Amino acid sequence: MIAKAVQDSLLHRHVSVRSLFLALLFIISSFVISAAQAPKSVFVKANCDGTLSLAVVNTFREDIRTSKKYQLIATLDDNGRMDVVIDVRMSCVEQDKFTAIATVYGLSKCFGPKNCHVSVDGNSVTALLCDFNGAGDCGRILFKAFDRYASNPTNVPLLKSD
Repeated sequence: MIAKAVQDSLLHRHVSVRSLFLALLFIISSFVISAAQAPKSVFVKANCDGTLSLAVVNTFREDIRTSKKYQLIATLDDNGRMDVVIDVRMSCVEQDKFTAIATVYGLSKCFGPKNCHVSVDGNSVTALLCDFNGAGDCGRILFKAFDRYASNPTNVPLLKSD
């Protein structure tokens, strides 16, 4: 009789531990799935003031804004969240009906509202020459290049931990 009670107790504990393990596994996997689907924060700083270059940069920003993979943020501190942010720096030169846009990518992390550290990947420097008729296309080309760069973990090793 005692052996039967001990056996039943062990069986009950086994079922409880198994249920607890399965519940824990479900909770952890749901966090992993939601973290994998969370959009990455992107901060864009552009030194572009010409009509054509602004149109290209605005198209680039709009593509980030409408993307499910990224969210455009207004401040480097990720709107106060202090998370790691993909940092995009752009510089434009415009003449006549042409603009040249240089872009470099990096990461930033803020430790306070005015204490941010930026790490630029010098290997990511690119340049694009656009004409007046292709401003929208140039913005989309810039976004595709950015997405290709940000999606490759060998380019952005710190993003693997996000």
